[in-house]
Amino acid sequence: MAESLPCPSWIWSNNSNVHVAKDRSWFGDDYTPLKSTVGSLMVDIHTPVIGIGTVELPVKRSPRATGPRSHGILRLRNVLHIPTSICNIIGSPIEDEYYIITCPSTQDIMGTIRDKQDRVAAYFKPGDKFFEVRLSGPPVGPRVGPTPFDPSRMYMINVRWPDSEREKWKASHAGKGPQLLSTEEKQWLKRHWGSEFKFLASYGLSIYKEDDREEGRATLRAIIAASDKDYTSDSYPLML
Repeated sequence: MAESLPCPSWIWSNNSNVHVAKDRSWFGDDYTPLKSTVGSLMVDIHTPVIGIGTVELPVKRSPRATGPRSHGILRLRNVLHIPTSICNIIGSPIEDEYYIITCPSTQDIMGTIRDKQDRVAAYFKPGDKFFEVRLSGPPVGPRVGPTPFDPSRMYMINVRWPDSEREKWKASHAGKGPQLLSTEEKQWLKRHWGSEFKFLASYGLSIYKEDDREEGRATLRAIIAASDKDYTSDSYPLML
């Protein structure tokens, strides 16, 4: 049996405290199985979660522009995999890295998503029900399935990941990232880059995001290993 096409609808929901992807194919290499549950603001439900990871959405940046520069990537971190969700959901955590600007629907647009440098990263396609991100079509983006929505019905799109469930994941995740930097590694970083902030920024990472700092530590160690074959460090007791 051929694999079904992924759900195309990525809906901005400011009442949701987490991102959700319906299909496994949206996730990248960091996808991790996860046993958890989410709820809703409207009803007392416990919907199963089966995984978590990063999603890099291929999106259109402008409704009228053409060519490679009209496309971009919208990166969503810690996205929950929920196959039973009616659609994909972009929750409030996106505001940690982007600005959401909505407006009344026009012929072309219903709002934009901008990065912290105020550059348009994506836009919401016109409509009267949802703030739905315009994806890049093939060959830039993947082939997708039909909309899951019935135009004659009303929908309340929201998802809530309970703090208790989130803390369980954080506790299990805490020991899996790169270990904290040793004194020698900190000195190398300062000597060659000046500061952690400058190092992370050069790779498009943020000092204010722990996931970015973990990625930065892994990157730094790879650079050190490549530049100094004699470098060794058996323990990393100090915090970056």
